[in-house]
Amino acid sequence: MRKLFCKKKVLATLVCSLSSVMAMPSFAAQPATPEEELAYNLGVQAFIYGTGPLTVAAVRQTTTSVDVAMDNGMAPLNEMGKTRALSGPQEQIVPTVNNDTLYSQAHYDLDLSGPIVLDIPKTDNRYYIVQLLDAYSESIDDLHIKNAGDQGSKVLLVNKGWKGEVPDGIDRVVESRTPMVWLIHRTGVFGEQDLKDALVVHDQFLSYPLSELDKKHTPAKLKHASGGIPPMARPEGLEWYALIDRELRKNPIPEDAPIVEQFEQIGIGGDTPFNPEALSPEQQKGLLRAIESSQKIIQYAGRSIGDINNGWSMMYEGGRYGNDYLSRASINLRAAGLNVPERALYPNRYTDSKGEQLSGEHQYRMTMPADAPSEAFWSLTMYDAKNLFMVENFIQRYSISTNRKQELIYAEDGTLPICIQYSKPTDPTCNWLPAPKDDFYLHMRLYEPTQAVLDNQYPLPQVTKL
Repeated sequence: MRKLFCKKKVLATLVCSLSSVMAMPSFAAQPATPEEELAYNLGVQAFIYGTGPLTVAAVRQTTTSVDVAMDNGMAPLNEMGKTRALSGPQEQIVPTVNNDTLYSQAHYDLDLSGPIVLDIPKTDNRYYIVQLLDAYSESIDDLHIKNAGDQGSKVLLVNKGWKGEVPDGIDRVVESRTPMVWLIHRTGVFGEQDLKDALVVHDQFLSYPLSELDKKHTPAKLKHASGGIPPMARPEGLEWYALIDRELRKNPIPEDAPIVEQFEQIGIGGDTPFNPEALSPEQQKGLLRAIESSQKIIQYAGRSIGDINNGWSMMYEGGRYGNDYLSRASINLRAAGLNVPERALYPNRYTDSKGEQLSGEHQYRMTMPADAPSEAFWSLTMYDAKNLFMVENFIQRYSISTNRKQELIYAEDGTLPICIQYSKPTDPTCNWLPAPKDDFYLHMRLYEPTQAVLDNQYPLPQVTKL
């Protein structure tokens, strides 16, 4: 079992950084001034703390940049967009998007919209989950068959402290600690041949203001998008801190005040917007250094998040980060909008059984046991190692999923052998997951995982290089 070094408290980042500074040789040329060093260290802490809300804001800014709801998941603020096809290599916005479900997406500003009704249709045995995240990527609640049923339900989403009257017809009230809320809804699909039936159910997941509760609602007419969601704008220089500052002031967390208040020394989180011109040249220099350092720290930490199970990183922290801001930052960099582990667990790996980087230059084997550790279904998806996007291949298979049983070949003992390689396997009984020519990353999804895997008592299969 491995844990992140210096990750549990944001102040640990300061300790780590100060240790590096103190270890510098005394003959270092032009040492930084105390003013620059203070700005640098506060900047690292602010960047790590702010990466969660920054990621959510970046997704929001991109996906709401339209005038009408679209069929690629984009929609104006306080409206819901949907996808009408399974995701593939064309989706290059949110890392590690899945190939198992259709998506709905919405970003709400409860300060503007007031309470929102989430309308869940009759789903019968079809998998679904309506995930609600606050502005910091912390889970608010999940709506699924175990708590919302499969015969239809209406849920009211309200801002913290809402004192209104709950009308008849509302089955449940969910309170968010921030006015900004990110909704991610998934509808399970049993392969391409099931897509038409899945869309009938998928389109009936709706949302609208509480004031429209008594009106008749039908699926929205989505405008066809000519492509996927456009790339997110990448901030430049001190603009990173301006965006973090905007999110912290819009969505304050009272219990985090002891941490956030120190950022006011560098113009973040105060009563007025971040203004780099109000900072001294030394402070600006320290903050610019901090941007580069912070990104390296977050990327490095992301390679060893959580517990290790036969080479798989088990991200049990997903959706519930508390004050573990470094894990929150690292997970959002790798898989924005992660579910809580009880709903979906995401074992992932960059390396094989010997700890060597996975690469399409080699061939690998993995065998999933017959007692697979998920109550709904599981999948294994291939991504490139650099950007964590799916990679085009000529058979257009991007995942192995038990939701698509017609594609699978099980062994006589009930196990599922998987060949992970660039070229077509010679063994016709092995389920081929095509790999790119170069380095890749594997991401497993266990939908409704069993208690054994939640307790980390289930040994996941190794990935072995031939």
